[in-house]
Amino acid sequence: MPVFSTPYLEIYHDAPRQILTAKWLRGVMPFELHRGYHALLDQAVERDCRFWLLDIRRRACIDSSDVLWTLNEFLPQVYPRLKRPAYLAFLMAPHHLAGDLADGRVPDPAYYNERPYRNERFTDKEAALEWLQHCHQLEEVAR
Repeated sequence: MPVFSTPYLEIYHDAPRQILTAKWLRGVMPFELHRGYHALLDQAVERDCRFWLLDIRRRACIDSSDVLWTLNEFLPQVYPRLKRPAYLAFLMAPHHLAGDLADGRVPDPAYYNERPYRNERFTDKEAALEWLQHCHQLEEVAR
């Protein structure tokens, strides 16, 4: 059962694994994207959950301006609200990932090494979940 739901986004909390899943249900307008990401951050703060699976496979088109808004406007808000690093696994359709990789405005994963959040892109849900679990284990060891 979702902890948050709109016609374009459902957010689920997997308490045992400490993962929030944001499942986009269709393409969205910019204001919906912004509201959805802010709802995700609110849920993350409420549940103290820093491991996120963002399923964007159903979004018909991922505009680079949406990606840039996420990078430049949204992600800088995550650490100040959560007070700890966040880990974001983006689950993408293969053609979205190919477009993302070809877009020179979208940074490669090394860009995130100096940020208070980590971001990886996947086309396989199990690989995304494994990465999140690995990040969680590394955090536990570091304590």
